[in-house]
Amino acid sequence: MADKDFVRFLSMVDWLVVSLQLLVAFAMLDVWLIRYNSPGFSRGGDAKTMAEEFRVYGLPDWFRNLIRVLKLAAGGMMVLGIWWPECALISGSSLSIMMIGAMVMHFKVRDPIYKVLPSAFFGLVSFIVFWNYFPNQIL
Repeated sequence: MADKDFVRFLSMVDWLVVSLQLLVAFAMLDVWLIRYNSPGFSRGGDAKTMAEEFRVYGLPDWFRNLIRVLKLAAGGMMVLGIWWPECALISGSSLSIMMIGAMVMHFKVRDPIYKVLPSAFFGLVSFIVFWNYFPNQIL
């Protein structure tokens, strides 16, 4: 591959990762602010709101509030990570872990697989962002 093609390839990968970062950030904003009290197809059990969903999982209100702050902060850090890679690294890793927790909760209440897919998708996307920045931060 010629040097010019390699640079073009890298910039395409960079644009893809930035697009993924923005996708995750807007998803966190949407779920945890805009649709927080609205029904959605992926709510756990028969829950109609986020508060009901956490009750279905048997989790306390303080934990829901903590997760809300953490996910909104991680979404914001995804955006900041466009300019400061350390933020994307931290956000990608923490959201990956939180999305694994979300999947575990869905499995705990025996939700159908379609309710698990959004957390699996955003967990994977967050991990891709994390992995993109990981080697650059430790070497």
